[in-house]
Parts: sequence; structure tokens; C-alpha cells
Amino acid sequence: MRSPGIRSLAVTCELCHHAAVADVARWPGRVPVPTFGPKMVCTRCGMVGADVRPNWREQPERPSVTGARWAGAA
Repeated sequence: MRSPGIRSLAVTCELCHHAAVADVARWPGRVPVPTFGPKMVCTRCGMVGADVRPNWREQPERPSVTGARWAGAA
């Protein structure tokens, strides 16, 4: 997770679908992403446990190999 520059997680409550971004920069890079899910508490409904994934939107844009961009890319 750290090698591409990711420092936060996209967290989604499996019950009410509330979504948030959690800063995990203070934890070492060796901590696996799935270990965070069971410890998350939804701030909307209070459910413990969530779907946790790297926040890929935080990843810096990389140059294209071909120099062209795909249609529809942000």
C-alpha cells in the first residue's frame, strides 16, 4: 500500500453504506489493510466492522506508457 504513495483507506459501512476516508499514515506500512476492517466503527449507525480498501484516489497520477489517455479518464 505504501509503495504507490497511499496513506489513507476508503472505509464503507456494510450496514448503512456510510463512507469515509481514514488516515493510516501513523501505522507502519507492514500492517495489512484487512486488519483495519474489523476494528472500524461507523460514525453514522455504530456498527463495528467495515469494508476497508486502499484509497486509490490518493495515488499520484503516473505518466502514460504510450502518452495517450483513455477516453473517460479523469
